[in-house]
Amino acid sequence: MTRLRILCTQKSTFGKHPTEITHVGGVNGRGEKWKISVEDAMEKIHSGSFDFYIVENLIEIPVTIHQEDPCSLVATGNGFLHNLLEDLPDCE
Repeated sequence: MTRLRILCTQKSTFGKHPTEITHVGGVNGRGEKWKISVEDAMEKIHSGSFDFYIVENLIEIPVTIHQEDPCSLVATGNGFLHNLLEDLPDCE
């Protein structure tokens, strides 16, 4: 299984959910930038081939799939009630 830290997000600027996260990205172990769609990330989580996480206050927080409509990625916990992915900067 490959573990990747999510460092940034790309959000939709239109549609039903204007702040919906559409892509996530980061830097891999070789220092290369990466960015994939949320759908692709969810497929990789479902298949067990990838594990995504963020770091908040020096603590790793796993990124999971929120099964409600619309299906999305979430990172919650460590005393936080909102989706911490929403706090990440925009991917370049």
